[in-house]
Amino acid sequence: MSERLLAEFPDEHAIAGAIRALRETDHRVLDAYTPFASHEVEDALARRPSRLPFAVFVGGMCGAGGAYFLQWYLVAHLYPLVVGGRPPHFPVAFVIITFEMGVLFASLTAVIATLVVGRLVRLTDDVQGTAGFETATRDRFWLAVMSHGPGEPLRELLGKLGASRVETPEVA
Repeated sequence: MSERLLAEFPDEHAIAGAIRALRETDHRVLDAYTPFASHEVEDALARRPSRLPFAVFVGGMCGAGGAYFLQWYLVAHLYPLVVGGRPPHFPVAFVIITFEMGVLFASLTAVIATLVVGRLVRLTDDVQGTAGFETATRDRFWLAVMSHGPGEPLRELLGKLGASRVETPEVA
């Protein structure tokens, strides 16, 4: 049975060292909760580069392509009118709407992907009910780790790595 544990560390150097040590073992580091952004902790977590820019690009291109296709289909194919001596398919007239729809779809993709990937859709998390976790917004650093099997060996290891306390999140 795997168990999720939360460990409290006094400073960013201690939590970064613990993350590096845990990554060498077979334990899975889930997340770090820090009172301020820390490049040292980010580097220790070694997250993959974000795929958000690629998703935004694909969303924008789909929006722009869809807008151009819709304009061509309606104006040049279904209802071809010759106005001012121009042919029914006059691409310059479609540029503005194509650009606007590309920007709109890229923006919507960015917002939705950020909410979903960042797990910001949830209203609460199990860690928020943990005793003392409110210090993560003031002066303490917390690390969420998933253990494989019973959590006691991991508790001891986290204590050796400098954790001031180790808690189990209370499931609501």
